Amino acid sequence: MKKSILIIPIALIMFSLAMPVMTSAAQDSPATKCLITEDFDYDNITCPAANNYCDFDSDTDDCAMCCTVNTILKTTNWIFLGVMAISAIMAILGGYFILTAGGNAEQVTKGRDYIRNSIIGLTVALLANAIPAIVRNVLGL
Repeated sequence: MKKSILIIPIALIMFSLAMPVMTSAAQDSPATKCLITEDFDYDNITCPAANNYCDFDSDTDDCAMCCTVNTILKTTNWIFLGVMAISAIMAILGGYFILTAGGNAEQVTKGRDYIRNSIIGLTVALLANAIPAIVRNVLGL
């Protein structure tokens, strides 16, 4: 009985969070275009500005490359955001373990490990986001 009491509200919350995704999927999306959401400028690739559609039939734009780069940028931004959120949660959890240790050395060690691992995750995420920008700067792209 307790499981069903917990499962029903969780299912309702999940369904309500998924509703905007379902309604946005119902909109007609042009099959010959992709929406460019990021501004990027490369010497050999001509792309439209952000928040504009790139038409695959266009002779002036390299839409296949623009859409691919745009998708990669969006995906890496979402992954970066997720890693940052998880790192923050782990640091808070580590602080909680330290504060509630009450003299228990294992809890303090566990809290320190959580905080150390969150700092490592934060560093990896920042480097993963910064290294491509540094490489583009060095190569002049």
